[in-house]
Amino acid sequence: HGSRIFNTWMGDPGKVILLQTVLKVIQRDNLLQNTKVTGDILYQGILELENRFPHLINSTRGKDRGTFIAFNGVDSKTRDAIINNLKHKGVQVGGCGDYAVRLRPALIFQPRHAHILLDRLQQVIQEL
Repeated sequence: HGSRIFNTWMGDPGKVILLQTVLKVIQRDNLLQNTKVTGDILYQGILELENRFPHLINSTRGKDRGTFIAFNGVDSKTRDAIINNLKHKGVQVGGCGDYAVRLRPALIFQPRHAHILLDRLQQVIQEL
């Protein structure tokens, strides 16, 4: 029976049903617009921190990319300290390359969460 083994080329009908529900929720809850609004808050907040602390972070990027935002630590040690210290404050971000800190929050990440992240990021930067 051809449908007994689901593979890359056939797809998995169960996953299609899940995808349909996910797409309905994204549409129903206006989550794409949410990423734009929340991303603007994050981007502007990180840019303000960059302007205040250019000796620690720079190269904020991701404007108009929703919540897919990144910035650099001035060196690997600073970047690693930012990531680790944020983790101790309950915020998970990722590193990329030698210097980058990447934000990749879920679609349900709201403006109130962005303000929490920015507050904790400011604390971490000030502690450095």
